[in-house]
Amino acid sequence: MTYVGTSGVIDEWYSSIREADLADWVTVAAYLFAALLSVRAAERARRSRQARDALFWRTTAFLLVMLGINELLDLQTLLTSLGRAHAKANGWYGEHRKVQYAFVLALGVATLLAATAMLWFFRRMPLSVRMAVCGLCFIALFVLLRAASFHHLDEFFGGGAPDFSWRSLQEVAGILIVIAASASYTGVRSSRR
Repeated sequence: MTYVGTSGVIDEWYSSIREADLADWVTVAAYLFAALLSVRAAERARRSRQARDALFWRTTAFLLVMLGINELLDLQTLLTSLGRAHAKANGWYGEHRKVQYAFVLALGVATLLAATAMLWFFRRMPLSVRMAVCGLCFIALFVLLRAASFHHLDEFFGGGAPDFSWRSLQEVAGILIVIAASASYTGVRSSRR
C-alpha cells in the first residue's frame, strides 16, 4: 500500500472550514436547537417513566450534536479528500466513478433497510418518535450522499441563493422534521399528565 500524503488533504479540509457561510451557521443552529428539543423530550419521557422513549430522545440529541459538529468541521470533505488521495496514490483514481456509484448505491440500500428496520422496531412507539426516525433517516441519507461528493450532485445541491443553497435547505428540512417530532412528543406527553 502506498503512503497517502496528508499535507494537501489537510490544506483542502482547512480551506473548506474557512469557507463556512450563512447556510452552514443556520444549519448548525438548527441542529443544536433540535438537540435541545430532543433533550427536553427525553426529560419529559423520563418523568413519565417511558425509559425507551427517553433513551431514543437522548440518543437523538447526541446524534444531532455530532451532526452539528460535522457541519461546522466539514468532516465529509476530509473523508473525500483522503479517499481521493488514496485513490491517486494507489493508481485506481481512473476508476473512482465506479467506486462512487457502488458506494452511493450501497449507502442508499443500507439507509433504506435501516429506516425500514427502525420504523418496524419503533412501530409501537408514539407517532412523534416514528416521525423523528424518518427525519433522522432523511438527514442520514442526505449526509451520506453529500459525503460521496459526486460533482453533478454537488452542482444540483449547490444551486439556489448564493448564501443558502438547495443543499442546505434539504438538510434543514430533515432537521425540521425532527424539531416538529420532538415538539409534538413534548406536547403529547404534557397533555397526558
